Amino acid sequence: MPRRFAWATVLCLIASTGLADKPAPLTDTNAFRTAYGLSYFGFDLCGDAANGTLYRKALAEKVDHCPFTPEAKAGFRQWAAGTDAKGADQVKRYIAEHDKLPESLDPKRKNCRTEKDTPAYQKTIALLEQYAKGTAKYDAVVPDACDTKAGAF
Repeated sequence: MPRRFAWATVLCLIASTGLADKPAPLTDTNAFRTAYGLSYFGFDLCGDAANGTLYRKALAEKVDHCPFTPEAKAGFRQWAAGTDAKGADQVKRYIAEHDKLPESLDPKRKNCRTEKDTPAYQKTIALLEQYAKGTAKYDAVVPDACDTKAGAF
């Protein structure tokens, strides 16, 4: 009889250790919201709306696979849908008002052509092509940790 209790105790300890190591669900999607919103400036305003759409799809898929609470995921999806409606309109409005795409991406003071020539941009485009073909997953495109804080991208 004592052996049976010893095994039960060991099993309880193993089970409780597994539960104790499990991280709490995440609630802060601000870093992903920032990256999502900025993608309109990094892709769409530079004439690359197709890759912008792919990047945002991968980013949304990343959020869906991260251990965010259901409320945080739902909030992100709702926010992203609103941002998509506004972002596309802002790009169209800019082009309508200026009859061209911008010559620079203000905060970075980089020309779109210069930005597209950077190794980081080229790597992202290559990963997006693989993602579109199904040969790369969302986490290859958006490798950042689920608990990344805003400003870390």
